[in-house]
Amino acid sequence: MKDELINKIANTSILFIAFMVLPFNAIIYVALDESVYLWPRFVPPILGLAAIILAFLKSRVNFKLKIWSFIVLLFLSGCFNLLLGLLDMASLWFVLAIVYSLFTLKRRETLGIFIISFFAILIVGLLMITKSTFIPLDYHFENCQYTCVIVRILHFLLIGFLIYYILVNFFTRLQSNMNELMSKADDLEYLNAALKNEMAEKKEIQQKMIETVIQTEEKERKRIAADLHDGLGPLLSAAKLYFQAYIDAKDITGKNDIESKLKSIMDNAIADMSRISHNISPHILENYGLTVALENFLSELKISDNLKFDLNFEKFNRFDLKKELTIYRTISELINNTIKHAQATRITINIFILNNMLNLVYEDNGIGFSVDEKTAAKQGMGLKNIESRIHSLEGIVVIDSQQSKGMKATITIPYKEITIDATN
Repeated sequence: MKDELINKIANTSILFIAFMVLPFNAIIYVALDESVYLWPRFVPPILGLAAIILAFLKSRVNFKLKIWSFIVLLFLSGCFNLLLGLLDMASLWFVLAIVYSLFTLKRRETLGIFIISFFAILIVGLLMITKSTFIPLDYHFENCQYTCVIVRILHFLLIGFLIYYILVNFFTRLQSNMNELMSKADDLEYLNAALKNEMAEKKEIQQKMIETVIQTEEKERKRIAADLHDGLGPLLSAAKLYFQAYIDAKDITGKNDIESKLKSIMDNAIADMSRISHNISPHILENYGLTVALENFLSELKISDNLKFDLNFEKFNRFDLKKELTIYRTISELINNTIKHAQATRITINIFILNNMLNLVYEDNGIGFSVDEKTAAKQGMGLKNIESRIHSLEGIVVIDSQQSKGMKATITIPYKEITIDATN
């Protein structure tokens, strides 16, 4: 970016000097008409021709060589003005040479140009004061004062414009860089604010997920406790009473009747224990997979004939047990909600694989509900549990329901089959 700017300034400067060659040569030729020596007239055309050649070759010459050539041209122009005794104009050319040398040369090289220029002006100045010079400086400028004035005006126009052009370009680029830095600072500040908001949102979501998991676990504990209390509790109490009656019975017939009832109670207790154990950790799911476990679960549901199931389970291989268990729990939760609240007569469950994604579509034809209201209320904890479970698997869940139009839940999770060792 810096070289591009310097190259642009150098090219423009070279073109401008080449453009000013003609008026410069014309005025200097007139100014030197009354001079003692005529040879100085030929120096400006030579320097002007060098400037024009450099202008034509500016795009073909190596950048550093071009800058060096330009600096030498400026320095020689200063030396020519020294030969004429024009210290003021020579100083301007030397200053311009020093300015351009700062662009690409090293500091010691620029310092060298400055020292040479200073001593050249100093020596010529002393020679002019003492009038002891081997170069005759008697050019009779008093006879060409008007042309000398014009020469100085042209010098000011040329050198003043170039210095102005250099400073304008550098300050413009500096301002542009400052604006760009400020814009980037504003962008960074905005990104920092966005990251803070995102972190706060993630923290809030994390907290909600933790709360949901805790509430889900508590709900599961209460359900297990209720199953034990309402199912096994009465059976064990009845078994205790019958056992005491069996001890107290005097005749064989009474003991046989009590023994038969004890066996029936124990069978019921074992069945209840199996049901509770299956709900806690379905062994069929672990051994045979999601499809078999769901079919077994639905076959054991004690529901009325008014509720029918339409099942469409595509054949697919086993996948991650955590994902299978999550889908199993999700369907159980959805069925439980339908039975308790929906007043539905039909439940449709479709499971299929598409593009390495497992898709579950659950529908009922119940009374429906407002998803937003249900999610915002405490009664919507079941839906929040389902969403948390699916999101933990990097899945997507969409629940659509309206009053009197039933409910539809669409769930999608990544699917990757695994190989189950047959010997296990």
